[in-house]
Amino acid sequence: MNQQPLALTRMALTRPVTICMLFISMLVFGILASRMLPLEKFPGIDIPQIFINVPYANATPAEIERLITRPLEEALATVTGIKQLRSSSNENSAEVSLEFNWEQDINSKSIEVRERLDSIRHLLPKDVERVLVFQFNTNDMPIFQLRISSQRDLAMAYDLLERQIKRPLERVHGVSKVELYGVQKRQVVIRLNPDKMRALNIDAASIVRVLQQNNFAITAGELRNPEHSILVKPVGEYSELSQIAALPLRPGLTLREVATVALELPKAEEGRHLDQTYAVGMNVYKESGANLVEVAKAALAVVAAVDKDPAFNGISLYIMDDMADGVTTSLTDLLTAGAIGAVLSFIVLYIFLRHLGSTMVVVLAVPVSICIALGIMYFLDYSLNILSMMGLMLAIGMLVDNAVVVTESIFRERSLGGDIKTATARGVRRVSLAVVAGTATTAIVFLPNIIGQKMQLTIFLEHVAIAICLCLAVSLLMALTLIPLLTTKLNMQLNTSNTPTKLERVYRRILSKVMAYPRWSSVAALLILASIVIPIGVVSGGDDDEQDNSRIFVKYNIQGNYALAEVEAEVVRMENYLYANQDKFEIESVYSYYRSGEASSTIIFRQPLSQPIAELKQAIRDNWPSLVRAKPTFGWGSNDGLQVHLLGRSTEVLMRLAKDVEPILANVSGLEDVSSAISNGQQELQISLQLAQLQRHGLTAQQVADAVSLALRGTNLRTFRSSEQGELLMRVLYDERVSTSMSELAALPILTKDGVVISLSQLATLTVAPRLDKISRFNRQTGIAIRMNLSKDATMDKVREDISQIMDHIALPAGYSWSFQGSFQRQDESQQVMMVNMLLAVAMIYLVMAALFESILLPTAVIGSLLFSLVGVFWTFLFTGTSMGIMGMIGMLVLMGIVVNNGIVLVDRINQDRETYPELPLLEVIITASESRLRPILMTVSTTVLGLLPLAFGGTQIGGDGPSYAPMAVAIVGGLLFSTLTSLVLVPLTYWGLIQLNTKWLNWRSTARRWANKVWL
Repeated sequence: MNQQPLALTRMALTRPVTICMLFISMLVFGILASRMLPLEKFPGIDIPQIFINVPYANATPAEIERLITRPLEEALATVTGIKQLRSSSNENSAEVSLEFNWEQDINSKSIEVRERLDSIRHLLPKDVERVLVFQFNTNDMPIFQLRISSQRDLAMAYDLLERQIKRPLERVHGVSKVELYGVQKRQVVIRLNPDKMRALNIDAASIVRVLQQNNFAITAGELRNPEHSILVKPVGEYSELSQIAALPLRPGLTLREVATVALELPKAEEGRHLDQTYAVGMNVYKESGANLVEVAKAALAVVAAVDKDPAFNGISLYIMDDMADGVTTSLTDLLTAGAIGAVLSFIVLYIFLRHLGSTMVVVLAVPVSICIALGIMYFLDYSLNILSMMGLMLAIGMLVDNAVVVTESIFRERSLGGDIKTATARGVRRVSLAVVAGTATTAIVFLPNIIGQKMQLTIFLEHVAIAICLCLAVSLLMALTLIPLLTTKLNMQLNTSNTPTKLERVYRRILSKVMAYPRWSSVAALLILASIVIPIGVVSGGDDDEQDNSRIFVKYNIQGNYALAEVEAEVVRMENYLYANQDKFEIESVYSYYRSGEASSTIIFRQPLSQPIAELKQAIRDNWPSLVRAKPTFGWGSNDGLQVHLLGRSTEVLMRLAKDVEPILANVSGLEDVSSAISNGQQELQISLQLAQLQRHGLTAQQVADAVSLALRGTNLRTFRSSEQGELLMRVLYDERVSTSMSELAALPILTKDGVVISLSQLATLTVAPRLDKISRFNRQTGIAIRMNLSKDATMDKVREDISQIMDHIALPAGYSWSFQGSFQRQDESQQVMMVNMLLAVAMIYLVMAALFESILLPTAVIGSLLFSLVGVFWTFLFTGTSMGIMGMIGMLVLMGIVVNNGIVLVDRINQDRETYPELPLLEVIITASESRLRPILMTVSTTVLGLLPLAFGGTQIGGDGPSYAPMAVAIVGGLLFSTLTSLVLVPLTYWGLIQLNTKWLNWRSTARRWANKVWL
């Protein structure tokens, strides 16, 4: 065996001051750099989606689909790389969503989308004012939401809120934007009186034309002479409302004679309640790269100061979705769990090593590795977020592995006597291959997620992997340099007798028995492996849209075209019920949002809850009031829950199918809150123009449509500026009764001709007809989504199977189909990608071990431990009642890189002893080598497991309000423990079997070659 020490170790032992200064410099550097790391909830990631919104007020969904949505779809369908195209035609807008693959450059796609939109802009209605294009980055989320409520009317509080809260928040360092909604600035509204217009023979078009011509400010040029130049600017802007009212429309007729001019609040189209009082909302956003916690702290200080202002007496300020609080909670939970795990690991190491100095040297690897890794993350432009925190937490238990293996090997060599430095170098050399291979296999399992198929899960896993890999790389460097150097400074009484401990003697007896009966042992191993079919049949996938346990959502599913006040009445009834049972349901607050045809409530619970949230939901559902205009259900979370899509040509047919399918699915065991959110009773007023009458009066259909649009939508003029109110929107509208009465609309004056006013009823027939509330399309095909939630103890796999059986027996019309979407589809995609990445990880682990062992056969002995780790995972999931979700699969991925370390340590030591003692029998070499590696294996496994136990049995959640870390930790702990117990006996057995197989193969090949030579020669 080559006894030449490693170059790194040799340098550390010969130049101790240099190595110490190097690590101290990196440590200080890391500490300073880590303080500058941006602290965020999520890393800055561009979501591969583009949203297009086209506002078009007071239009029907069918009209919007025909005039706006379909032209948009036809243009956008030519954009390359689209994964999914969805559109929605609503009452007042068209919305199109483009989803791309994660590999796509979303910024270049945004440019391409804008080019397509510009190319068809002329095809859209002329009165479409804006086509809005949105992209989303995780940094675009508000750092907190402020809800402002009061018993007094806040409708006129815009100036107060903007002056006292919005502007001070905008001045906070690190705040990029503050949105205020739910209260609006007043507008200058010119309301036309149709009766007076008819009496005075004037039409609306001429009034609007005069208003537009008399409110302007333009630059007309310059007056120049040899001395100076003077800019000429004709100004015709209104500065007082009285000026507008006195505007002459024609000789002897002013505007005040046919209209009123006043400051008015815009018509309310939506409303909010907080704790049963009217509320206003405010979102606060931070600048990219700013420290989330510091910005939120400064902004909340402003809110606290405002709350003490006498002007806000009787006004309640409530903070919702404080992202910084979630991050600090998650960080505190992780630090607490890490501290507990570190203490437990320290105790275990001390029990094994029985020396405080060596224990401290080993534990030193944890803080030093983390600090240096944080410094490297800063220079790689990464942030400290909940994902990198998760990586650091997972790494804590593994950081001492290399130090433990190296330290134990050094002390074993030192116990043989001789020079301390020589024995230290020899000890490092003995395990150098094992620690390098172990670190490489732990890190390489993440490679398929970084360079393979991109999806949301793998993009986020990249940040977990970077944190783990950087920490492990630093710990490996320390294990080969600083740790050996520090051990040479330790004076400790070594066991020179090399007498095995009681535990080692027990292990030797068990291993000897296993090796003595290889066939029976192999049968037992196969039976253990086959036992996985039992838990696999019971453990199944859960709904990975796990939501925050601090709140639930109620969707009202308004059943008709009801006015805002009627929708509010339904919300008030539900809120009265919830607050009547506030203590029973453990409710802290209820926040509601409503508009015509839609409403939802967010129920925020007190923390901690004394009962499971599933039981609270059932208790609320059992007795909630029966609403006349709504069918309330619990919401489906941010990802819209489980979905079944019905697809076809006609929305009317799809609505009928949805009404038939919905009650059938509602009866499926395991499903609740089944709803397609289809609104009934929607109506529209159709104006059928009489072409003969239009020709007779010299009118066009467009002129009539413009007149009706003015009456109902109004039209915007150039803004009005005043010293007191600032810049205000100025609008021309008809009197309110025109927009509320069909008879008033029929009498609308369209044209004044020869002193006679032509009304709308003379040119058209007005009829009321039913209409659609919303038209949805998926990949350019009309569809309806039926959404649902999983009930308590239900599994997604079982529900999917039941739904498939039901839907397959429903006879859909020709051209109509159904499909699983939502969480069903996301789970399929995630699990498929994770399974492929796991298989690739196994292949890469094999490649790494084959290269390091210089053998294609021996890695097989280690790979077997992966299979037994999976057995341990599923049995642990079965006993703990944990479902196999994405967090569990992440745990299995991390586990794959960890479990092979034990096998690598065993195989590497056996190889070394075979080379050192070739004269000894193979069985004796295998047993002795395995016995010598028992202590470091048990120490590394113990530290990893104990480091994760607080996560496995605690309530720590991602970001403080996301999915629990528990399934991931349970998978690692269960799989690692089971794999360790089996690997300690089965890896040596498999190694022995492979050597025997290789020997027989060589003998057979030699015999075959001799016979071939005899035949041919």
